Amino acid sequence: MATLDLSSITKSFGTHAVLGGIDLAIRDKEFVVFVGPSGCGKSTLLRIIAGLEDATSGRIVIGGNDVSQLPPVERGISMVFQSYALYPHLSVYENIAFPLRVARLPEAEVAAKVGRAAGILQLTEKLQLKPGQLSGGQRQRVAIGRSIVRNPKVFLFDEPLSNLDAALRGDMRVELSQLHRDLSATMVYVTHDQVEAMTMAHRIVVLNAGRVEQFGTPMELYHHPATRFVATFIGQPNMNLLPATVLGQDAAGLTVELDGGGTMTLPVDGQAQKGDRVEVGMRPENLHIGPGLTMKVRVLERLGGASITYGMLPTGQRLCAVLPGDAMIREGEELSVAIAPADAHVFDASGAVMRRRQAPALAA
Repeated sequence: MATLDLSSITKSFGTHAVLGGIDLAIRDKEFVVFVGPSGCGKSTLLRIIAGLEDATSGRIVIGGNDVSQLPPVERGISMVFQSYALYPHLSVYENIAFPLRVARLPEAEVAAKVGRAAGILQLTEKLQLKPGQLSGGQRQRVAIGRSIVRNPKVFLFDEPLSNLDAALRGDMRVELSQLHRDLSATMVYVTHDQVEAMTMAHRIVVLNAGRVEQFGTPMELYHHPATRFVATFIGQPNMNLLPATVLGQDAAGLTVELDGGGTMTLPVDGQAQKGDRVEVGMRPENLHIGPGLTMKVRVLERLGGASITYGMLPTGQRLCAVLPGDAMIREGEELSVAIAPADAHVFDASGAVMRRRQAPALAA
């Protein structure tokens, strides 16, 4: 059993609060990603779980055991860092075997554990090489292999792919997802890259200024963001946010007037009053060519299957739309785009979402 439960975790450096009351319940064999901007506290939280930082207050329970006061070596965790931290003078075999040597395990057991890890990570043919003879992705796999041989209850990853180029990061995302399936292990992964979070996680923890903004599956966060922050952080390109004024609310939903003109009735529930200011969120991929918002196309990115279109509304508000790759549009021309009301999001003045009445079906 390798559940991980965090209760009221706080962390302060003097008078500066870094984490404020983190409560999380991570299930056995789950792959959970901590994501958020630089300085949000995600790496600090991971280091507290690992025992490399002391929490100011709170409890950490791994597999039903309170490990809050235990040193890292007794917590049943293994951590993979951003830097590979390999010994350059040792072979791949000896780098992977290093923690087993420290534990003074018999040579036959060391060989069996290293062989199993190397097989999982496709490093069997590289065991006699030195780290300097490996690619960046292979070095990262060696670092992961050193964690696997310890047979931890929980794997912790601190931005392990950030030193790799874009193509290799894509390959390693696939490898890490496959590794999780092969090991059936509980994994907690920290990244600032929301693409990594969306493609790898069972559930995502979105952190902002030391607090959990939302904890849910990738599709829950995408379709049902709880706050303006989550809506703009999850999804690529970023969600458009258009200022609007509430005209009224009835059985059909909330009617708003967008700045610059144009009204929409949106199927959401809330406590908005006439005259309240809100923001209407529109994901670029939900916009389509049709009568609605008129934008002047400023930059057009042709990606083959899609044309990412950046433009400006008459109010000066920027707008992005993801349109078909063969869409007949050109930079400098005016383009009209629209969105189905059910696809729009509405955020009140505090940044909280107004819940939609009809939502797309979710996938885990």
